[in-house]
Amino acid sequence: MSEAKTTLYPLLFGNRTKVQVWSVLQMQEQMQRALGWHAEYNAIGDSAAFTTQQSSVVVNGLKITALTHTPIRTRVDANELTFFMPVDGGAIQSRVNGEHVRRDPTRDALLAPEGERIGTGSSRSLVVAKRGKARVLETARAMLSDDARLDLERPTVLSLDMGEMNFDLLLRSACKALDACQMNGQAAAAVGLDDLFYRTICAMMLRGRLFPETAKTPATSGIMGSLEQTCQYIAAHLDNRISMTELEQISGLSTRSLQYAFQKRFGCTPITWIRNERLNAARDRLMAANEDTTVTNVALAFSFTNLGNFSKYYLDKFGEYPSQTLSTARMKN
Repeated sequence: MSEAKTTLYPLLFGNRTKVQVWSVLQMQEQMQRALGWHAEYNAIGDSAAFTTQQSSVVVNGLKITALTHTPIRTRVDANELTFFMPVDGGAIQSRVNGEHVRRDPTRDALLAPEGERIGTGSSRSLVVAKRGKARVLETARAMLSDDARLDLERPTVLSLDMGEMNFDLLLRSACKALDACQMNGQAAAAVGLDDLFYRTICAMMLRGRLFPETAKTPATSGIMGSLEQTCQYIAAHLDNRISMTELEQISGLSTRSLQYAFQKRFGCTPITWIRNERLNAARDRLMAANEDTTVTNVALAFSFTNLGNFSKYYLDKFGEYPSQTLSTARMKN
């Protein structure tokens, strides 16, 4: 148990009121109480080493939760618009209503509509806020003084760093202010922390209209836009062979520009990113195994022709061999 504690990243706020548990079932109950989620969690690796901490507060109807946990897989059925901000640890990769999204600490946040969210994550700390659609639209209209049109029906990845505007720092400061209010929702509402959250998140969604002078240069913006398109293509073709030539054609970028874009955005090469996405997809397939599923046919389905390398990559990423995942899935199914 002491070993599990050392793997946790710190909560961004609420350490005095935090609750810590060592069971994924207890975590499900915890998140049900805090956010009203119907969730299923599975520990990655040694389930005996799993642990999580959580602290929550409600500020004028806005539910804000700080959460930290060891590696898990998540399946959530959420009934409201939700904001996710990774704080520390590895990237958050998930599928929201079937659409692939990824967020990196200090770089991205996510505004997700109601519906199904399936994700895989290493040890990490994050902030989750449940928000009302009506108030989001009301806030956006007030900030623009016109009819602000926002798409709240699809997942939206939001940039936390926009040149002169550092939304990551702003939101972290707002979360720290919850501690200054002694995690008292009424005190936090009295100083307008809920409004600060709403306005900051709307500002990220409307940044092109609110802060045109802080927009990235056309060259950088074009590369990053091409990168998003390339990632979407990769996510839709994980069961096919994908070459750098093909990615050049899809993105309109040279290999060198692609290498630069992936390194800047994800901290790895395109080939490594593709491999990690295939590993995530393979794990999804193994977790949904039927009696005909084998490690070999799953590996081959996602272009891992060397089974030894597949097992090694899988172990490095998830802390267990693919055969262990398959065995666990069959016992549950």
